[in-house]
Amino acid sequence: MQIIARFGKIRLNFWRREIFVLKDTAKSFEYLDISELLKFHFVFDEIPINSHYDDIFEAIKFEILLKFEHFERMFNFNSLYQIEIKKALMKFAKSDRKKIGITKILPRFKAKIVLDELIKAQFLKIEPSHEKPLKKTRKNEKLPRELRRYKISDKVKFKSNFARFWFRFIEPDITLLKNGKFSVVLEKIKNDFENYASFGFEILSRELIAKYFNLSNNVVSSFWNKEIEIDIYARVENFCVVGECKYKNRKICKNVLNLLDFKCQRAGISPNFRVLFSYSGFSEELLNIKDPKLLLFDAKDFKVLLD
Repeated sequence: MQIIARFGKIRLNFWRREIFVLKDTAKSFEYLDISELLKFHFVFDEIPINSHYDDIFEAIKFEILLKFEHFERMFNFNSLYQIEIKKALMKFAKSDRKKIGITKILPRFKAKIVLDELIKAQFLKIEPSHEKPLKKTRKNEKLPRELRRYKISDKVKFKSNFARFWFRFIEPDITLLKNGKFSVVLEKIKNDFENYASFGFEILSRELIAKYFNLSNNVVSSFWNKEIEIDIYARVENFCVVGECKYKNRKICKNVLNLLDFKCQRAGISPNFRVLFSYSGFSEELLNIKDPKLLLFDAKDFKVLLD
């Protein structure tokens, strides 16, 4: 099977990078403060806009919903498996992103073909797992059934925020848009935008950590196993940093730090630094903690990614 990602070709014609960074988005939205710029980056990272918008949902309405037919043609795959491809992308856009997840909606052989071709077309990118296989403590030990059935799985991520936005919100409701139900779709987006933006915020948080500690972006990822997931994880030789990211419209409290410590304990991780990212800032209790190994970043700190 050969997939030709027409949207991918258009992307390469307009931009020469594979990844669209916050600095690129800022060129189109110089008038926005950093808090609003982040929102626009989570949606319009590779979509040029000539009009002036102060509200993300107004921009989504006029630049995406009312122009959905234009983008629908872009997200067309020249393949006999077009339906399966779109099913897989919608699954990845809304799930935990594990590769193995699409085997729940597609036969295994189709899932493998679709995933391999989407990665080959640079529509998706693999995020490797850091999880290690369980080892038997005794030679003839038999692991519990649930552990024997558990499969370590890599995750995938979209190469662009806009592609993920499309397959999370637009493609699933394309029929509503064709029937002129724009307000219905927009309301769905508003209700779920905080959840959607959380992963985009996490990706930018990884970039900020890489810059802060002078690490390669490829080194900073996340950690997950059967029991827990840590948003930020980077290990280089004997150096380790972990972190949690919260895209909320309220300040976060110390319980987020307590949960991070608990996760590290369960995973056997001893970090040199713990980092918390909060879009809306931190409680006084967190701000008053005097720990040089604890770093706190809020929305304004992402300005460093514009340099």
